[in-house]
Amino acid sequence: MIKRFFAAMIVAVVGAASCFAQQADPELEFVLELRVKLGGAFSVGKVTQGNRFVIPITGGTFEGPNIKGEVLSGGADYQMQNMDKGRTDLEAIYCIRTDDGVNIHVRNNGIIAGNYFYCSPKFEAPLDSKYAWLNNAIYVCKPAGFMEGGIALKVWKVRDAFNFESTIQPIQPIPNDYRQPAAHQGTIEEFKYTAHKDGKTLQKHARVYLPYGYKAKDKKTKYDVLYLMHGGGDKTTSFLTPPKDWLPLRNILDHLIADGKMKPIIVVCPTFYDDDENIGSNGMNDGIARTRDFHIELQNDLIPTVENAYNTYLQGKDSIAVTKSRDHRAYGGFSMGALSTWFQLAYGVNAVKHFLPLSGDLWVYNDKGEKQEPKVAAQWINKQLEASPFVNDFQVYGYTGTEDLAGNPQKNLTEALHKYAPVFRYATPDANLRFAMKKGGQHYYGDINEYLYWALPLIYKK
Repeated sequence: MIKRFFAAMIVAVVGAASCFAQQADPELEFVLELRVKLGGAFSVGKVTQGNRFVIPITGGTFEGPNIKGEVLSGGADYQMQNMDKGRTDLEAIYCIRTDDGVNIHVRNNGIIAGNYFYCSPKFEAPLDSKYAWLNNAIYVCKPAGFMEGGIALKVWKVRDAFNFESTIQPIQPIPNDYRQPAAHQGTIEEFKYTAHKDGKTLQKHARVYLPYGYKAKDKKTKYDVLYLMHGGGDKTTSFLTPPKDWLPLRNILDHLIADGKMKPIIVVCPTFYDDDENIGSNGMNDGIARTRDFHIELQNDLIPTVENAYNTYLQGKDSIAVTKSRDHRAYGGFSMGALSTWFQLAYGVNAVKHFLPLSGDLWVYNDKGEKQEPKVAAQWINKQLEASPFVNDFQVYGYTGTEDLAGNPQKNLTEALHKYAPVFRYATPDANLRFAMKKGGQHYYGDINEYLYWALPLIYKK
C-alpha cells in the first residue's frame, strides 16, 4: 500500500513537471506590505541548535492592492542564532485580520546571513472567504525598512512571467453547413411584458427563441435561459431575425442543438431602450445609462415574467427565486450589449452565473466624466464582486475580433482583470475568465454569431 502511494506521488509530480516545463521563468507580483509592531526580545538561552531568541508580535497593520487590515497581537518571531554557520533562522507565527473581519494565519520562515534577509511566508485563509486566493501560491518577503517599535515587510507572490498575447485563443471558422437553415428549426416569438422605471410603467417587448421540440404543456422538461442584448442603435430583432447579409443566430442554435453539441435552451433578446425606437434624446449618454441600469429591469421585471411564462427552472417571482435559479441563466451582449453584460456582472451576479461580453469592454468614469483606464475598471468591478456572496461562482466568456473596433479595448480590459482583479482567474486550470479573438473579425453580428457557436457549448454542455 505504502509503495503504491509513493509511486502514485512520483507519477503525479513527474506529470506536473512535464506539463509546466515549457512555461516562462518566474517573476514577482506585489501582494501587500506588513508593518509589524514588536515587543521586547528575550533569550531562552543556548539550546541544541544555537541561541534561541523570541520577539513578541504586539500588533500592526497591513495593506496591498486587494487586501488590508490589522496584525493581531499574540504571535511571535522565534529566532535561532547559529554563530558557527554565520546565520540566524527565524520563524514568525501570528495572525492578521482583514478590515472586513476575516482572520488569516501567517507562518513566515526565513534566514538572516549578513546583509541577506529573506523570508517565505505561508498564508492560511478560510476557503469560503474572498481571500482564499492567498492559499495557493509561494510568497517571498524582505524588510522594507524599520519603524519605531517594529519592522515593515514587503510581500510578493511568485508567478510565471506572463505573456498575455500568447494566452489568447484563436477562433476557428465554423462549419459551412451551419450557415444554412437546419432541417429542424426552432420558433421565434414576440414576448410582451411590463417594466417599471423611474416611477413610470413601460410596455416593452423582447424576441424569444424556443428550440425545436419545445412543448408548452410539457412542464416536466425545463430549459436554461440565455439573455442577449443588442448593440447601440440596434433592436430586439438584431440577433434572431437579422438582414440576409450576416449569419443568423437561429441557424447556429438549431444546428448546435440538432447535432447534440449543446442542450436545448431558450434565448431572450430584449432592449435596454424604452422601446425599439426610443433611443433617447441624449444619444450615447442615454445609452450608457440604460446599459448600466438594465440589470434592474432584468431582475425585477423581465426574468420573473418571461421565465414563468415558459418552462424554465425559475419557481416564483421574487428575488430569492431568481437567485436560486441563477445557475440556469446566462447574460451576454454585443458592443453596448457587452457593456451591459459587464454591468450585469458587477451589479447582478446574484441573478446570473454565466456572462458573454461580445466585442465590448467596461466603461468606468471619474467625477469629471472622464473614461478611466482598464486598470481602474478592473479594480472597480473587482471591488463590486468582492461584496457578493457569489464572488467565487461566476464564469465569463469574452470574444472579439482583431479588426473589431472594440477588439483592443476588450483585450486590454481582459489583461487588466488578470493583473489587478484577483476575483478573476485567467489562464489557469480553474479559470472563470476566458478570452478569444478571431483573426480579421469585425464589429458586426455575422462574426458575433460565430463566436456564440464556440461559446454556447461550453456553457450548455449536453
